[in-house]
Amino acid sequence: MVRVSRYVYLVAAGLFVIGVLVQVYLAGMVVVARQGNWNSHIGLGHSLAGPLLFMLISMYLGRLPRSMKITTWLLFVAYALQADVVIFMQASAPLVSALHPVFALVDFALGVILLRQAWQVARTSSADQGMQPEASPPVNP
Repeated sequence: MVRVSRYVYLVAAGLFVIGVLVQVYLAGMVVVARQGNWNSHIGLGHSLAGPLLFMLISMYLGRLPRSMKITTWLLFVAYALQADVVIFMQASAPLVSALHPVFALVDFALGVILLRQAWQVARTSSADQGMQPEASPPVNP
């Protein structure tokens, strides 16, 4: 269960990072290329909660290091602030709302850090699985 949970975390972290990159592209399509609308960006942004929730659950089931758990919770807070707080402050606090793309950078950076750490943990646990000590031969009295 621990090993599987670590791979679930790794895949979810990878999906999250790819999702953030696609988010930036979709925003660029609207702002720079003036193509499309914000619906795809908004929809994908809310769906990124899925991989993040898998990361939060699998980090405990996979018994990941404490530092990864703390960083995952920081990513969750940054994501929640970005997706559910600052973006809705456009009218009341536009300068705070302008932090929305800054949080995208934070999401990406934390996501990449966690993806690299998850890769190392998954590799280490796979190597440990293959290097289990052999059973000792029986002792003849």
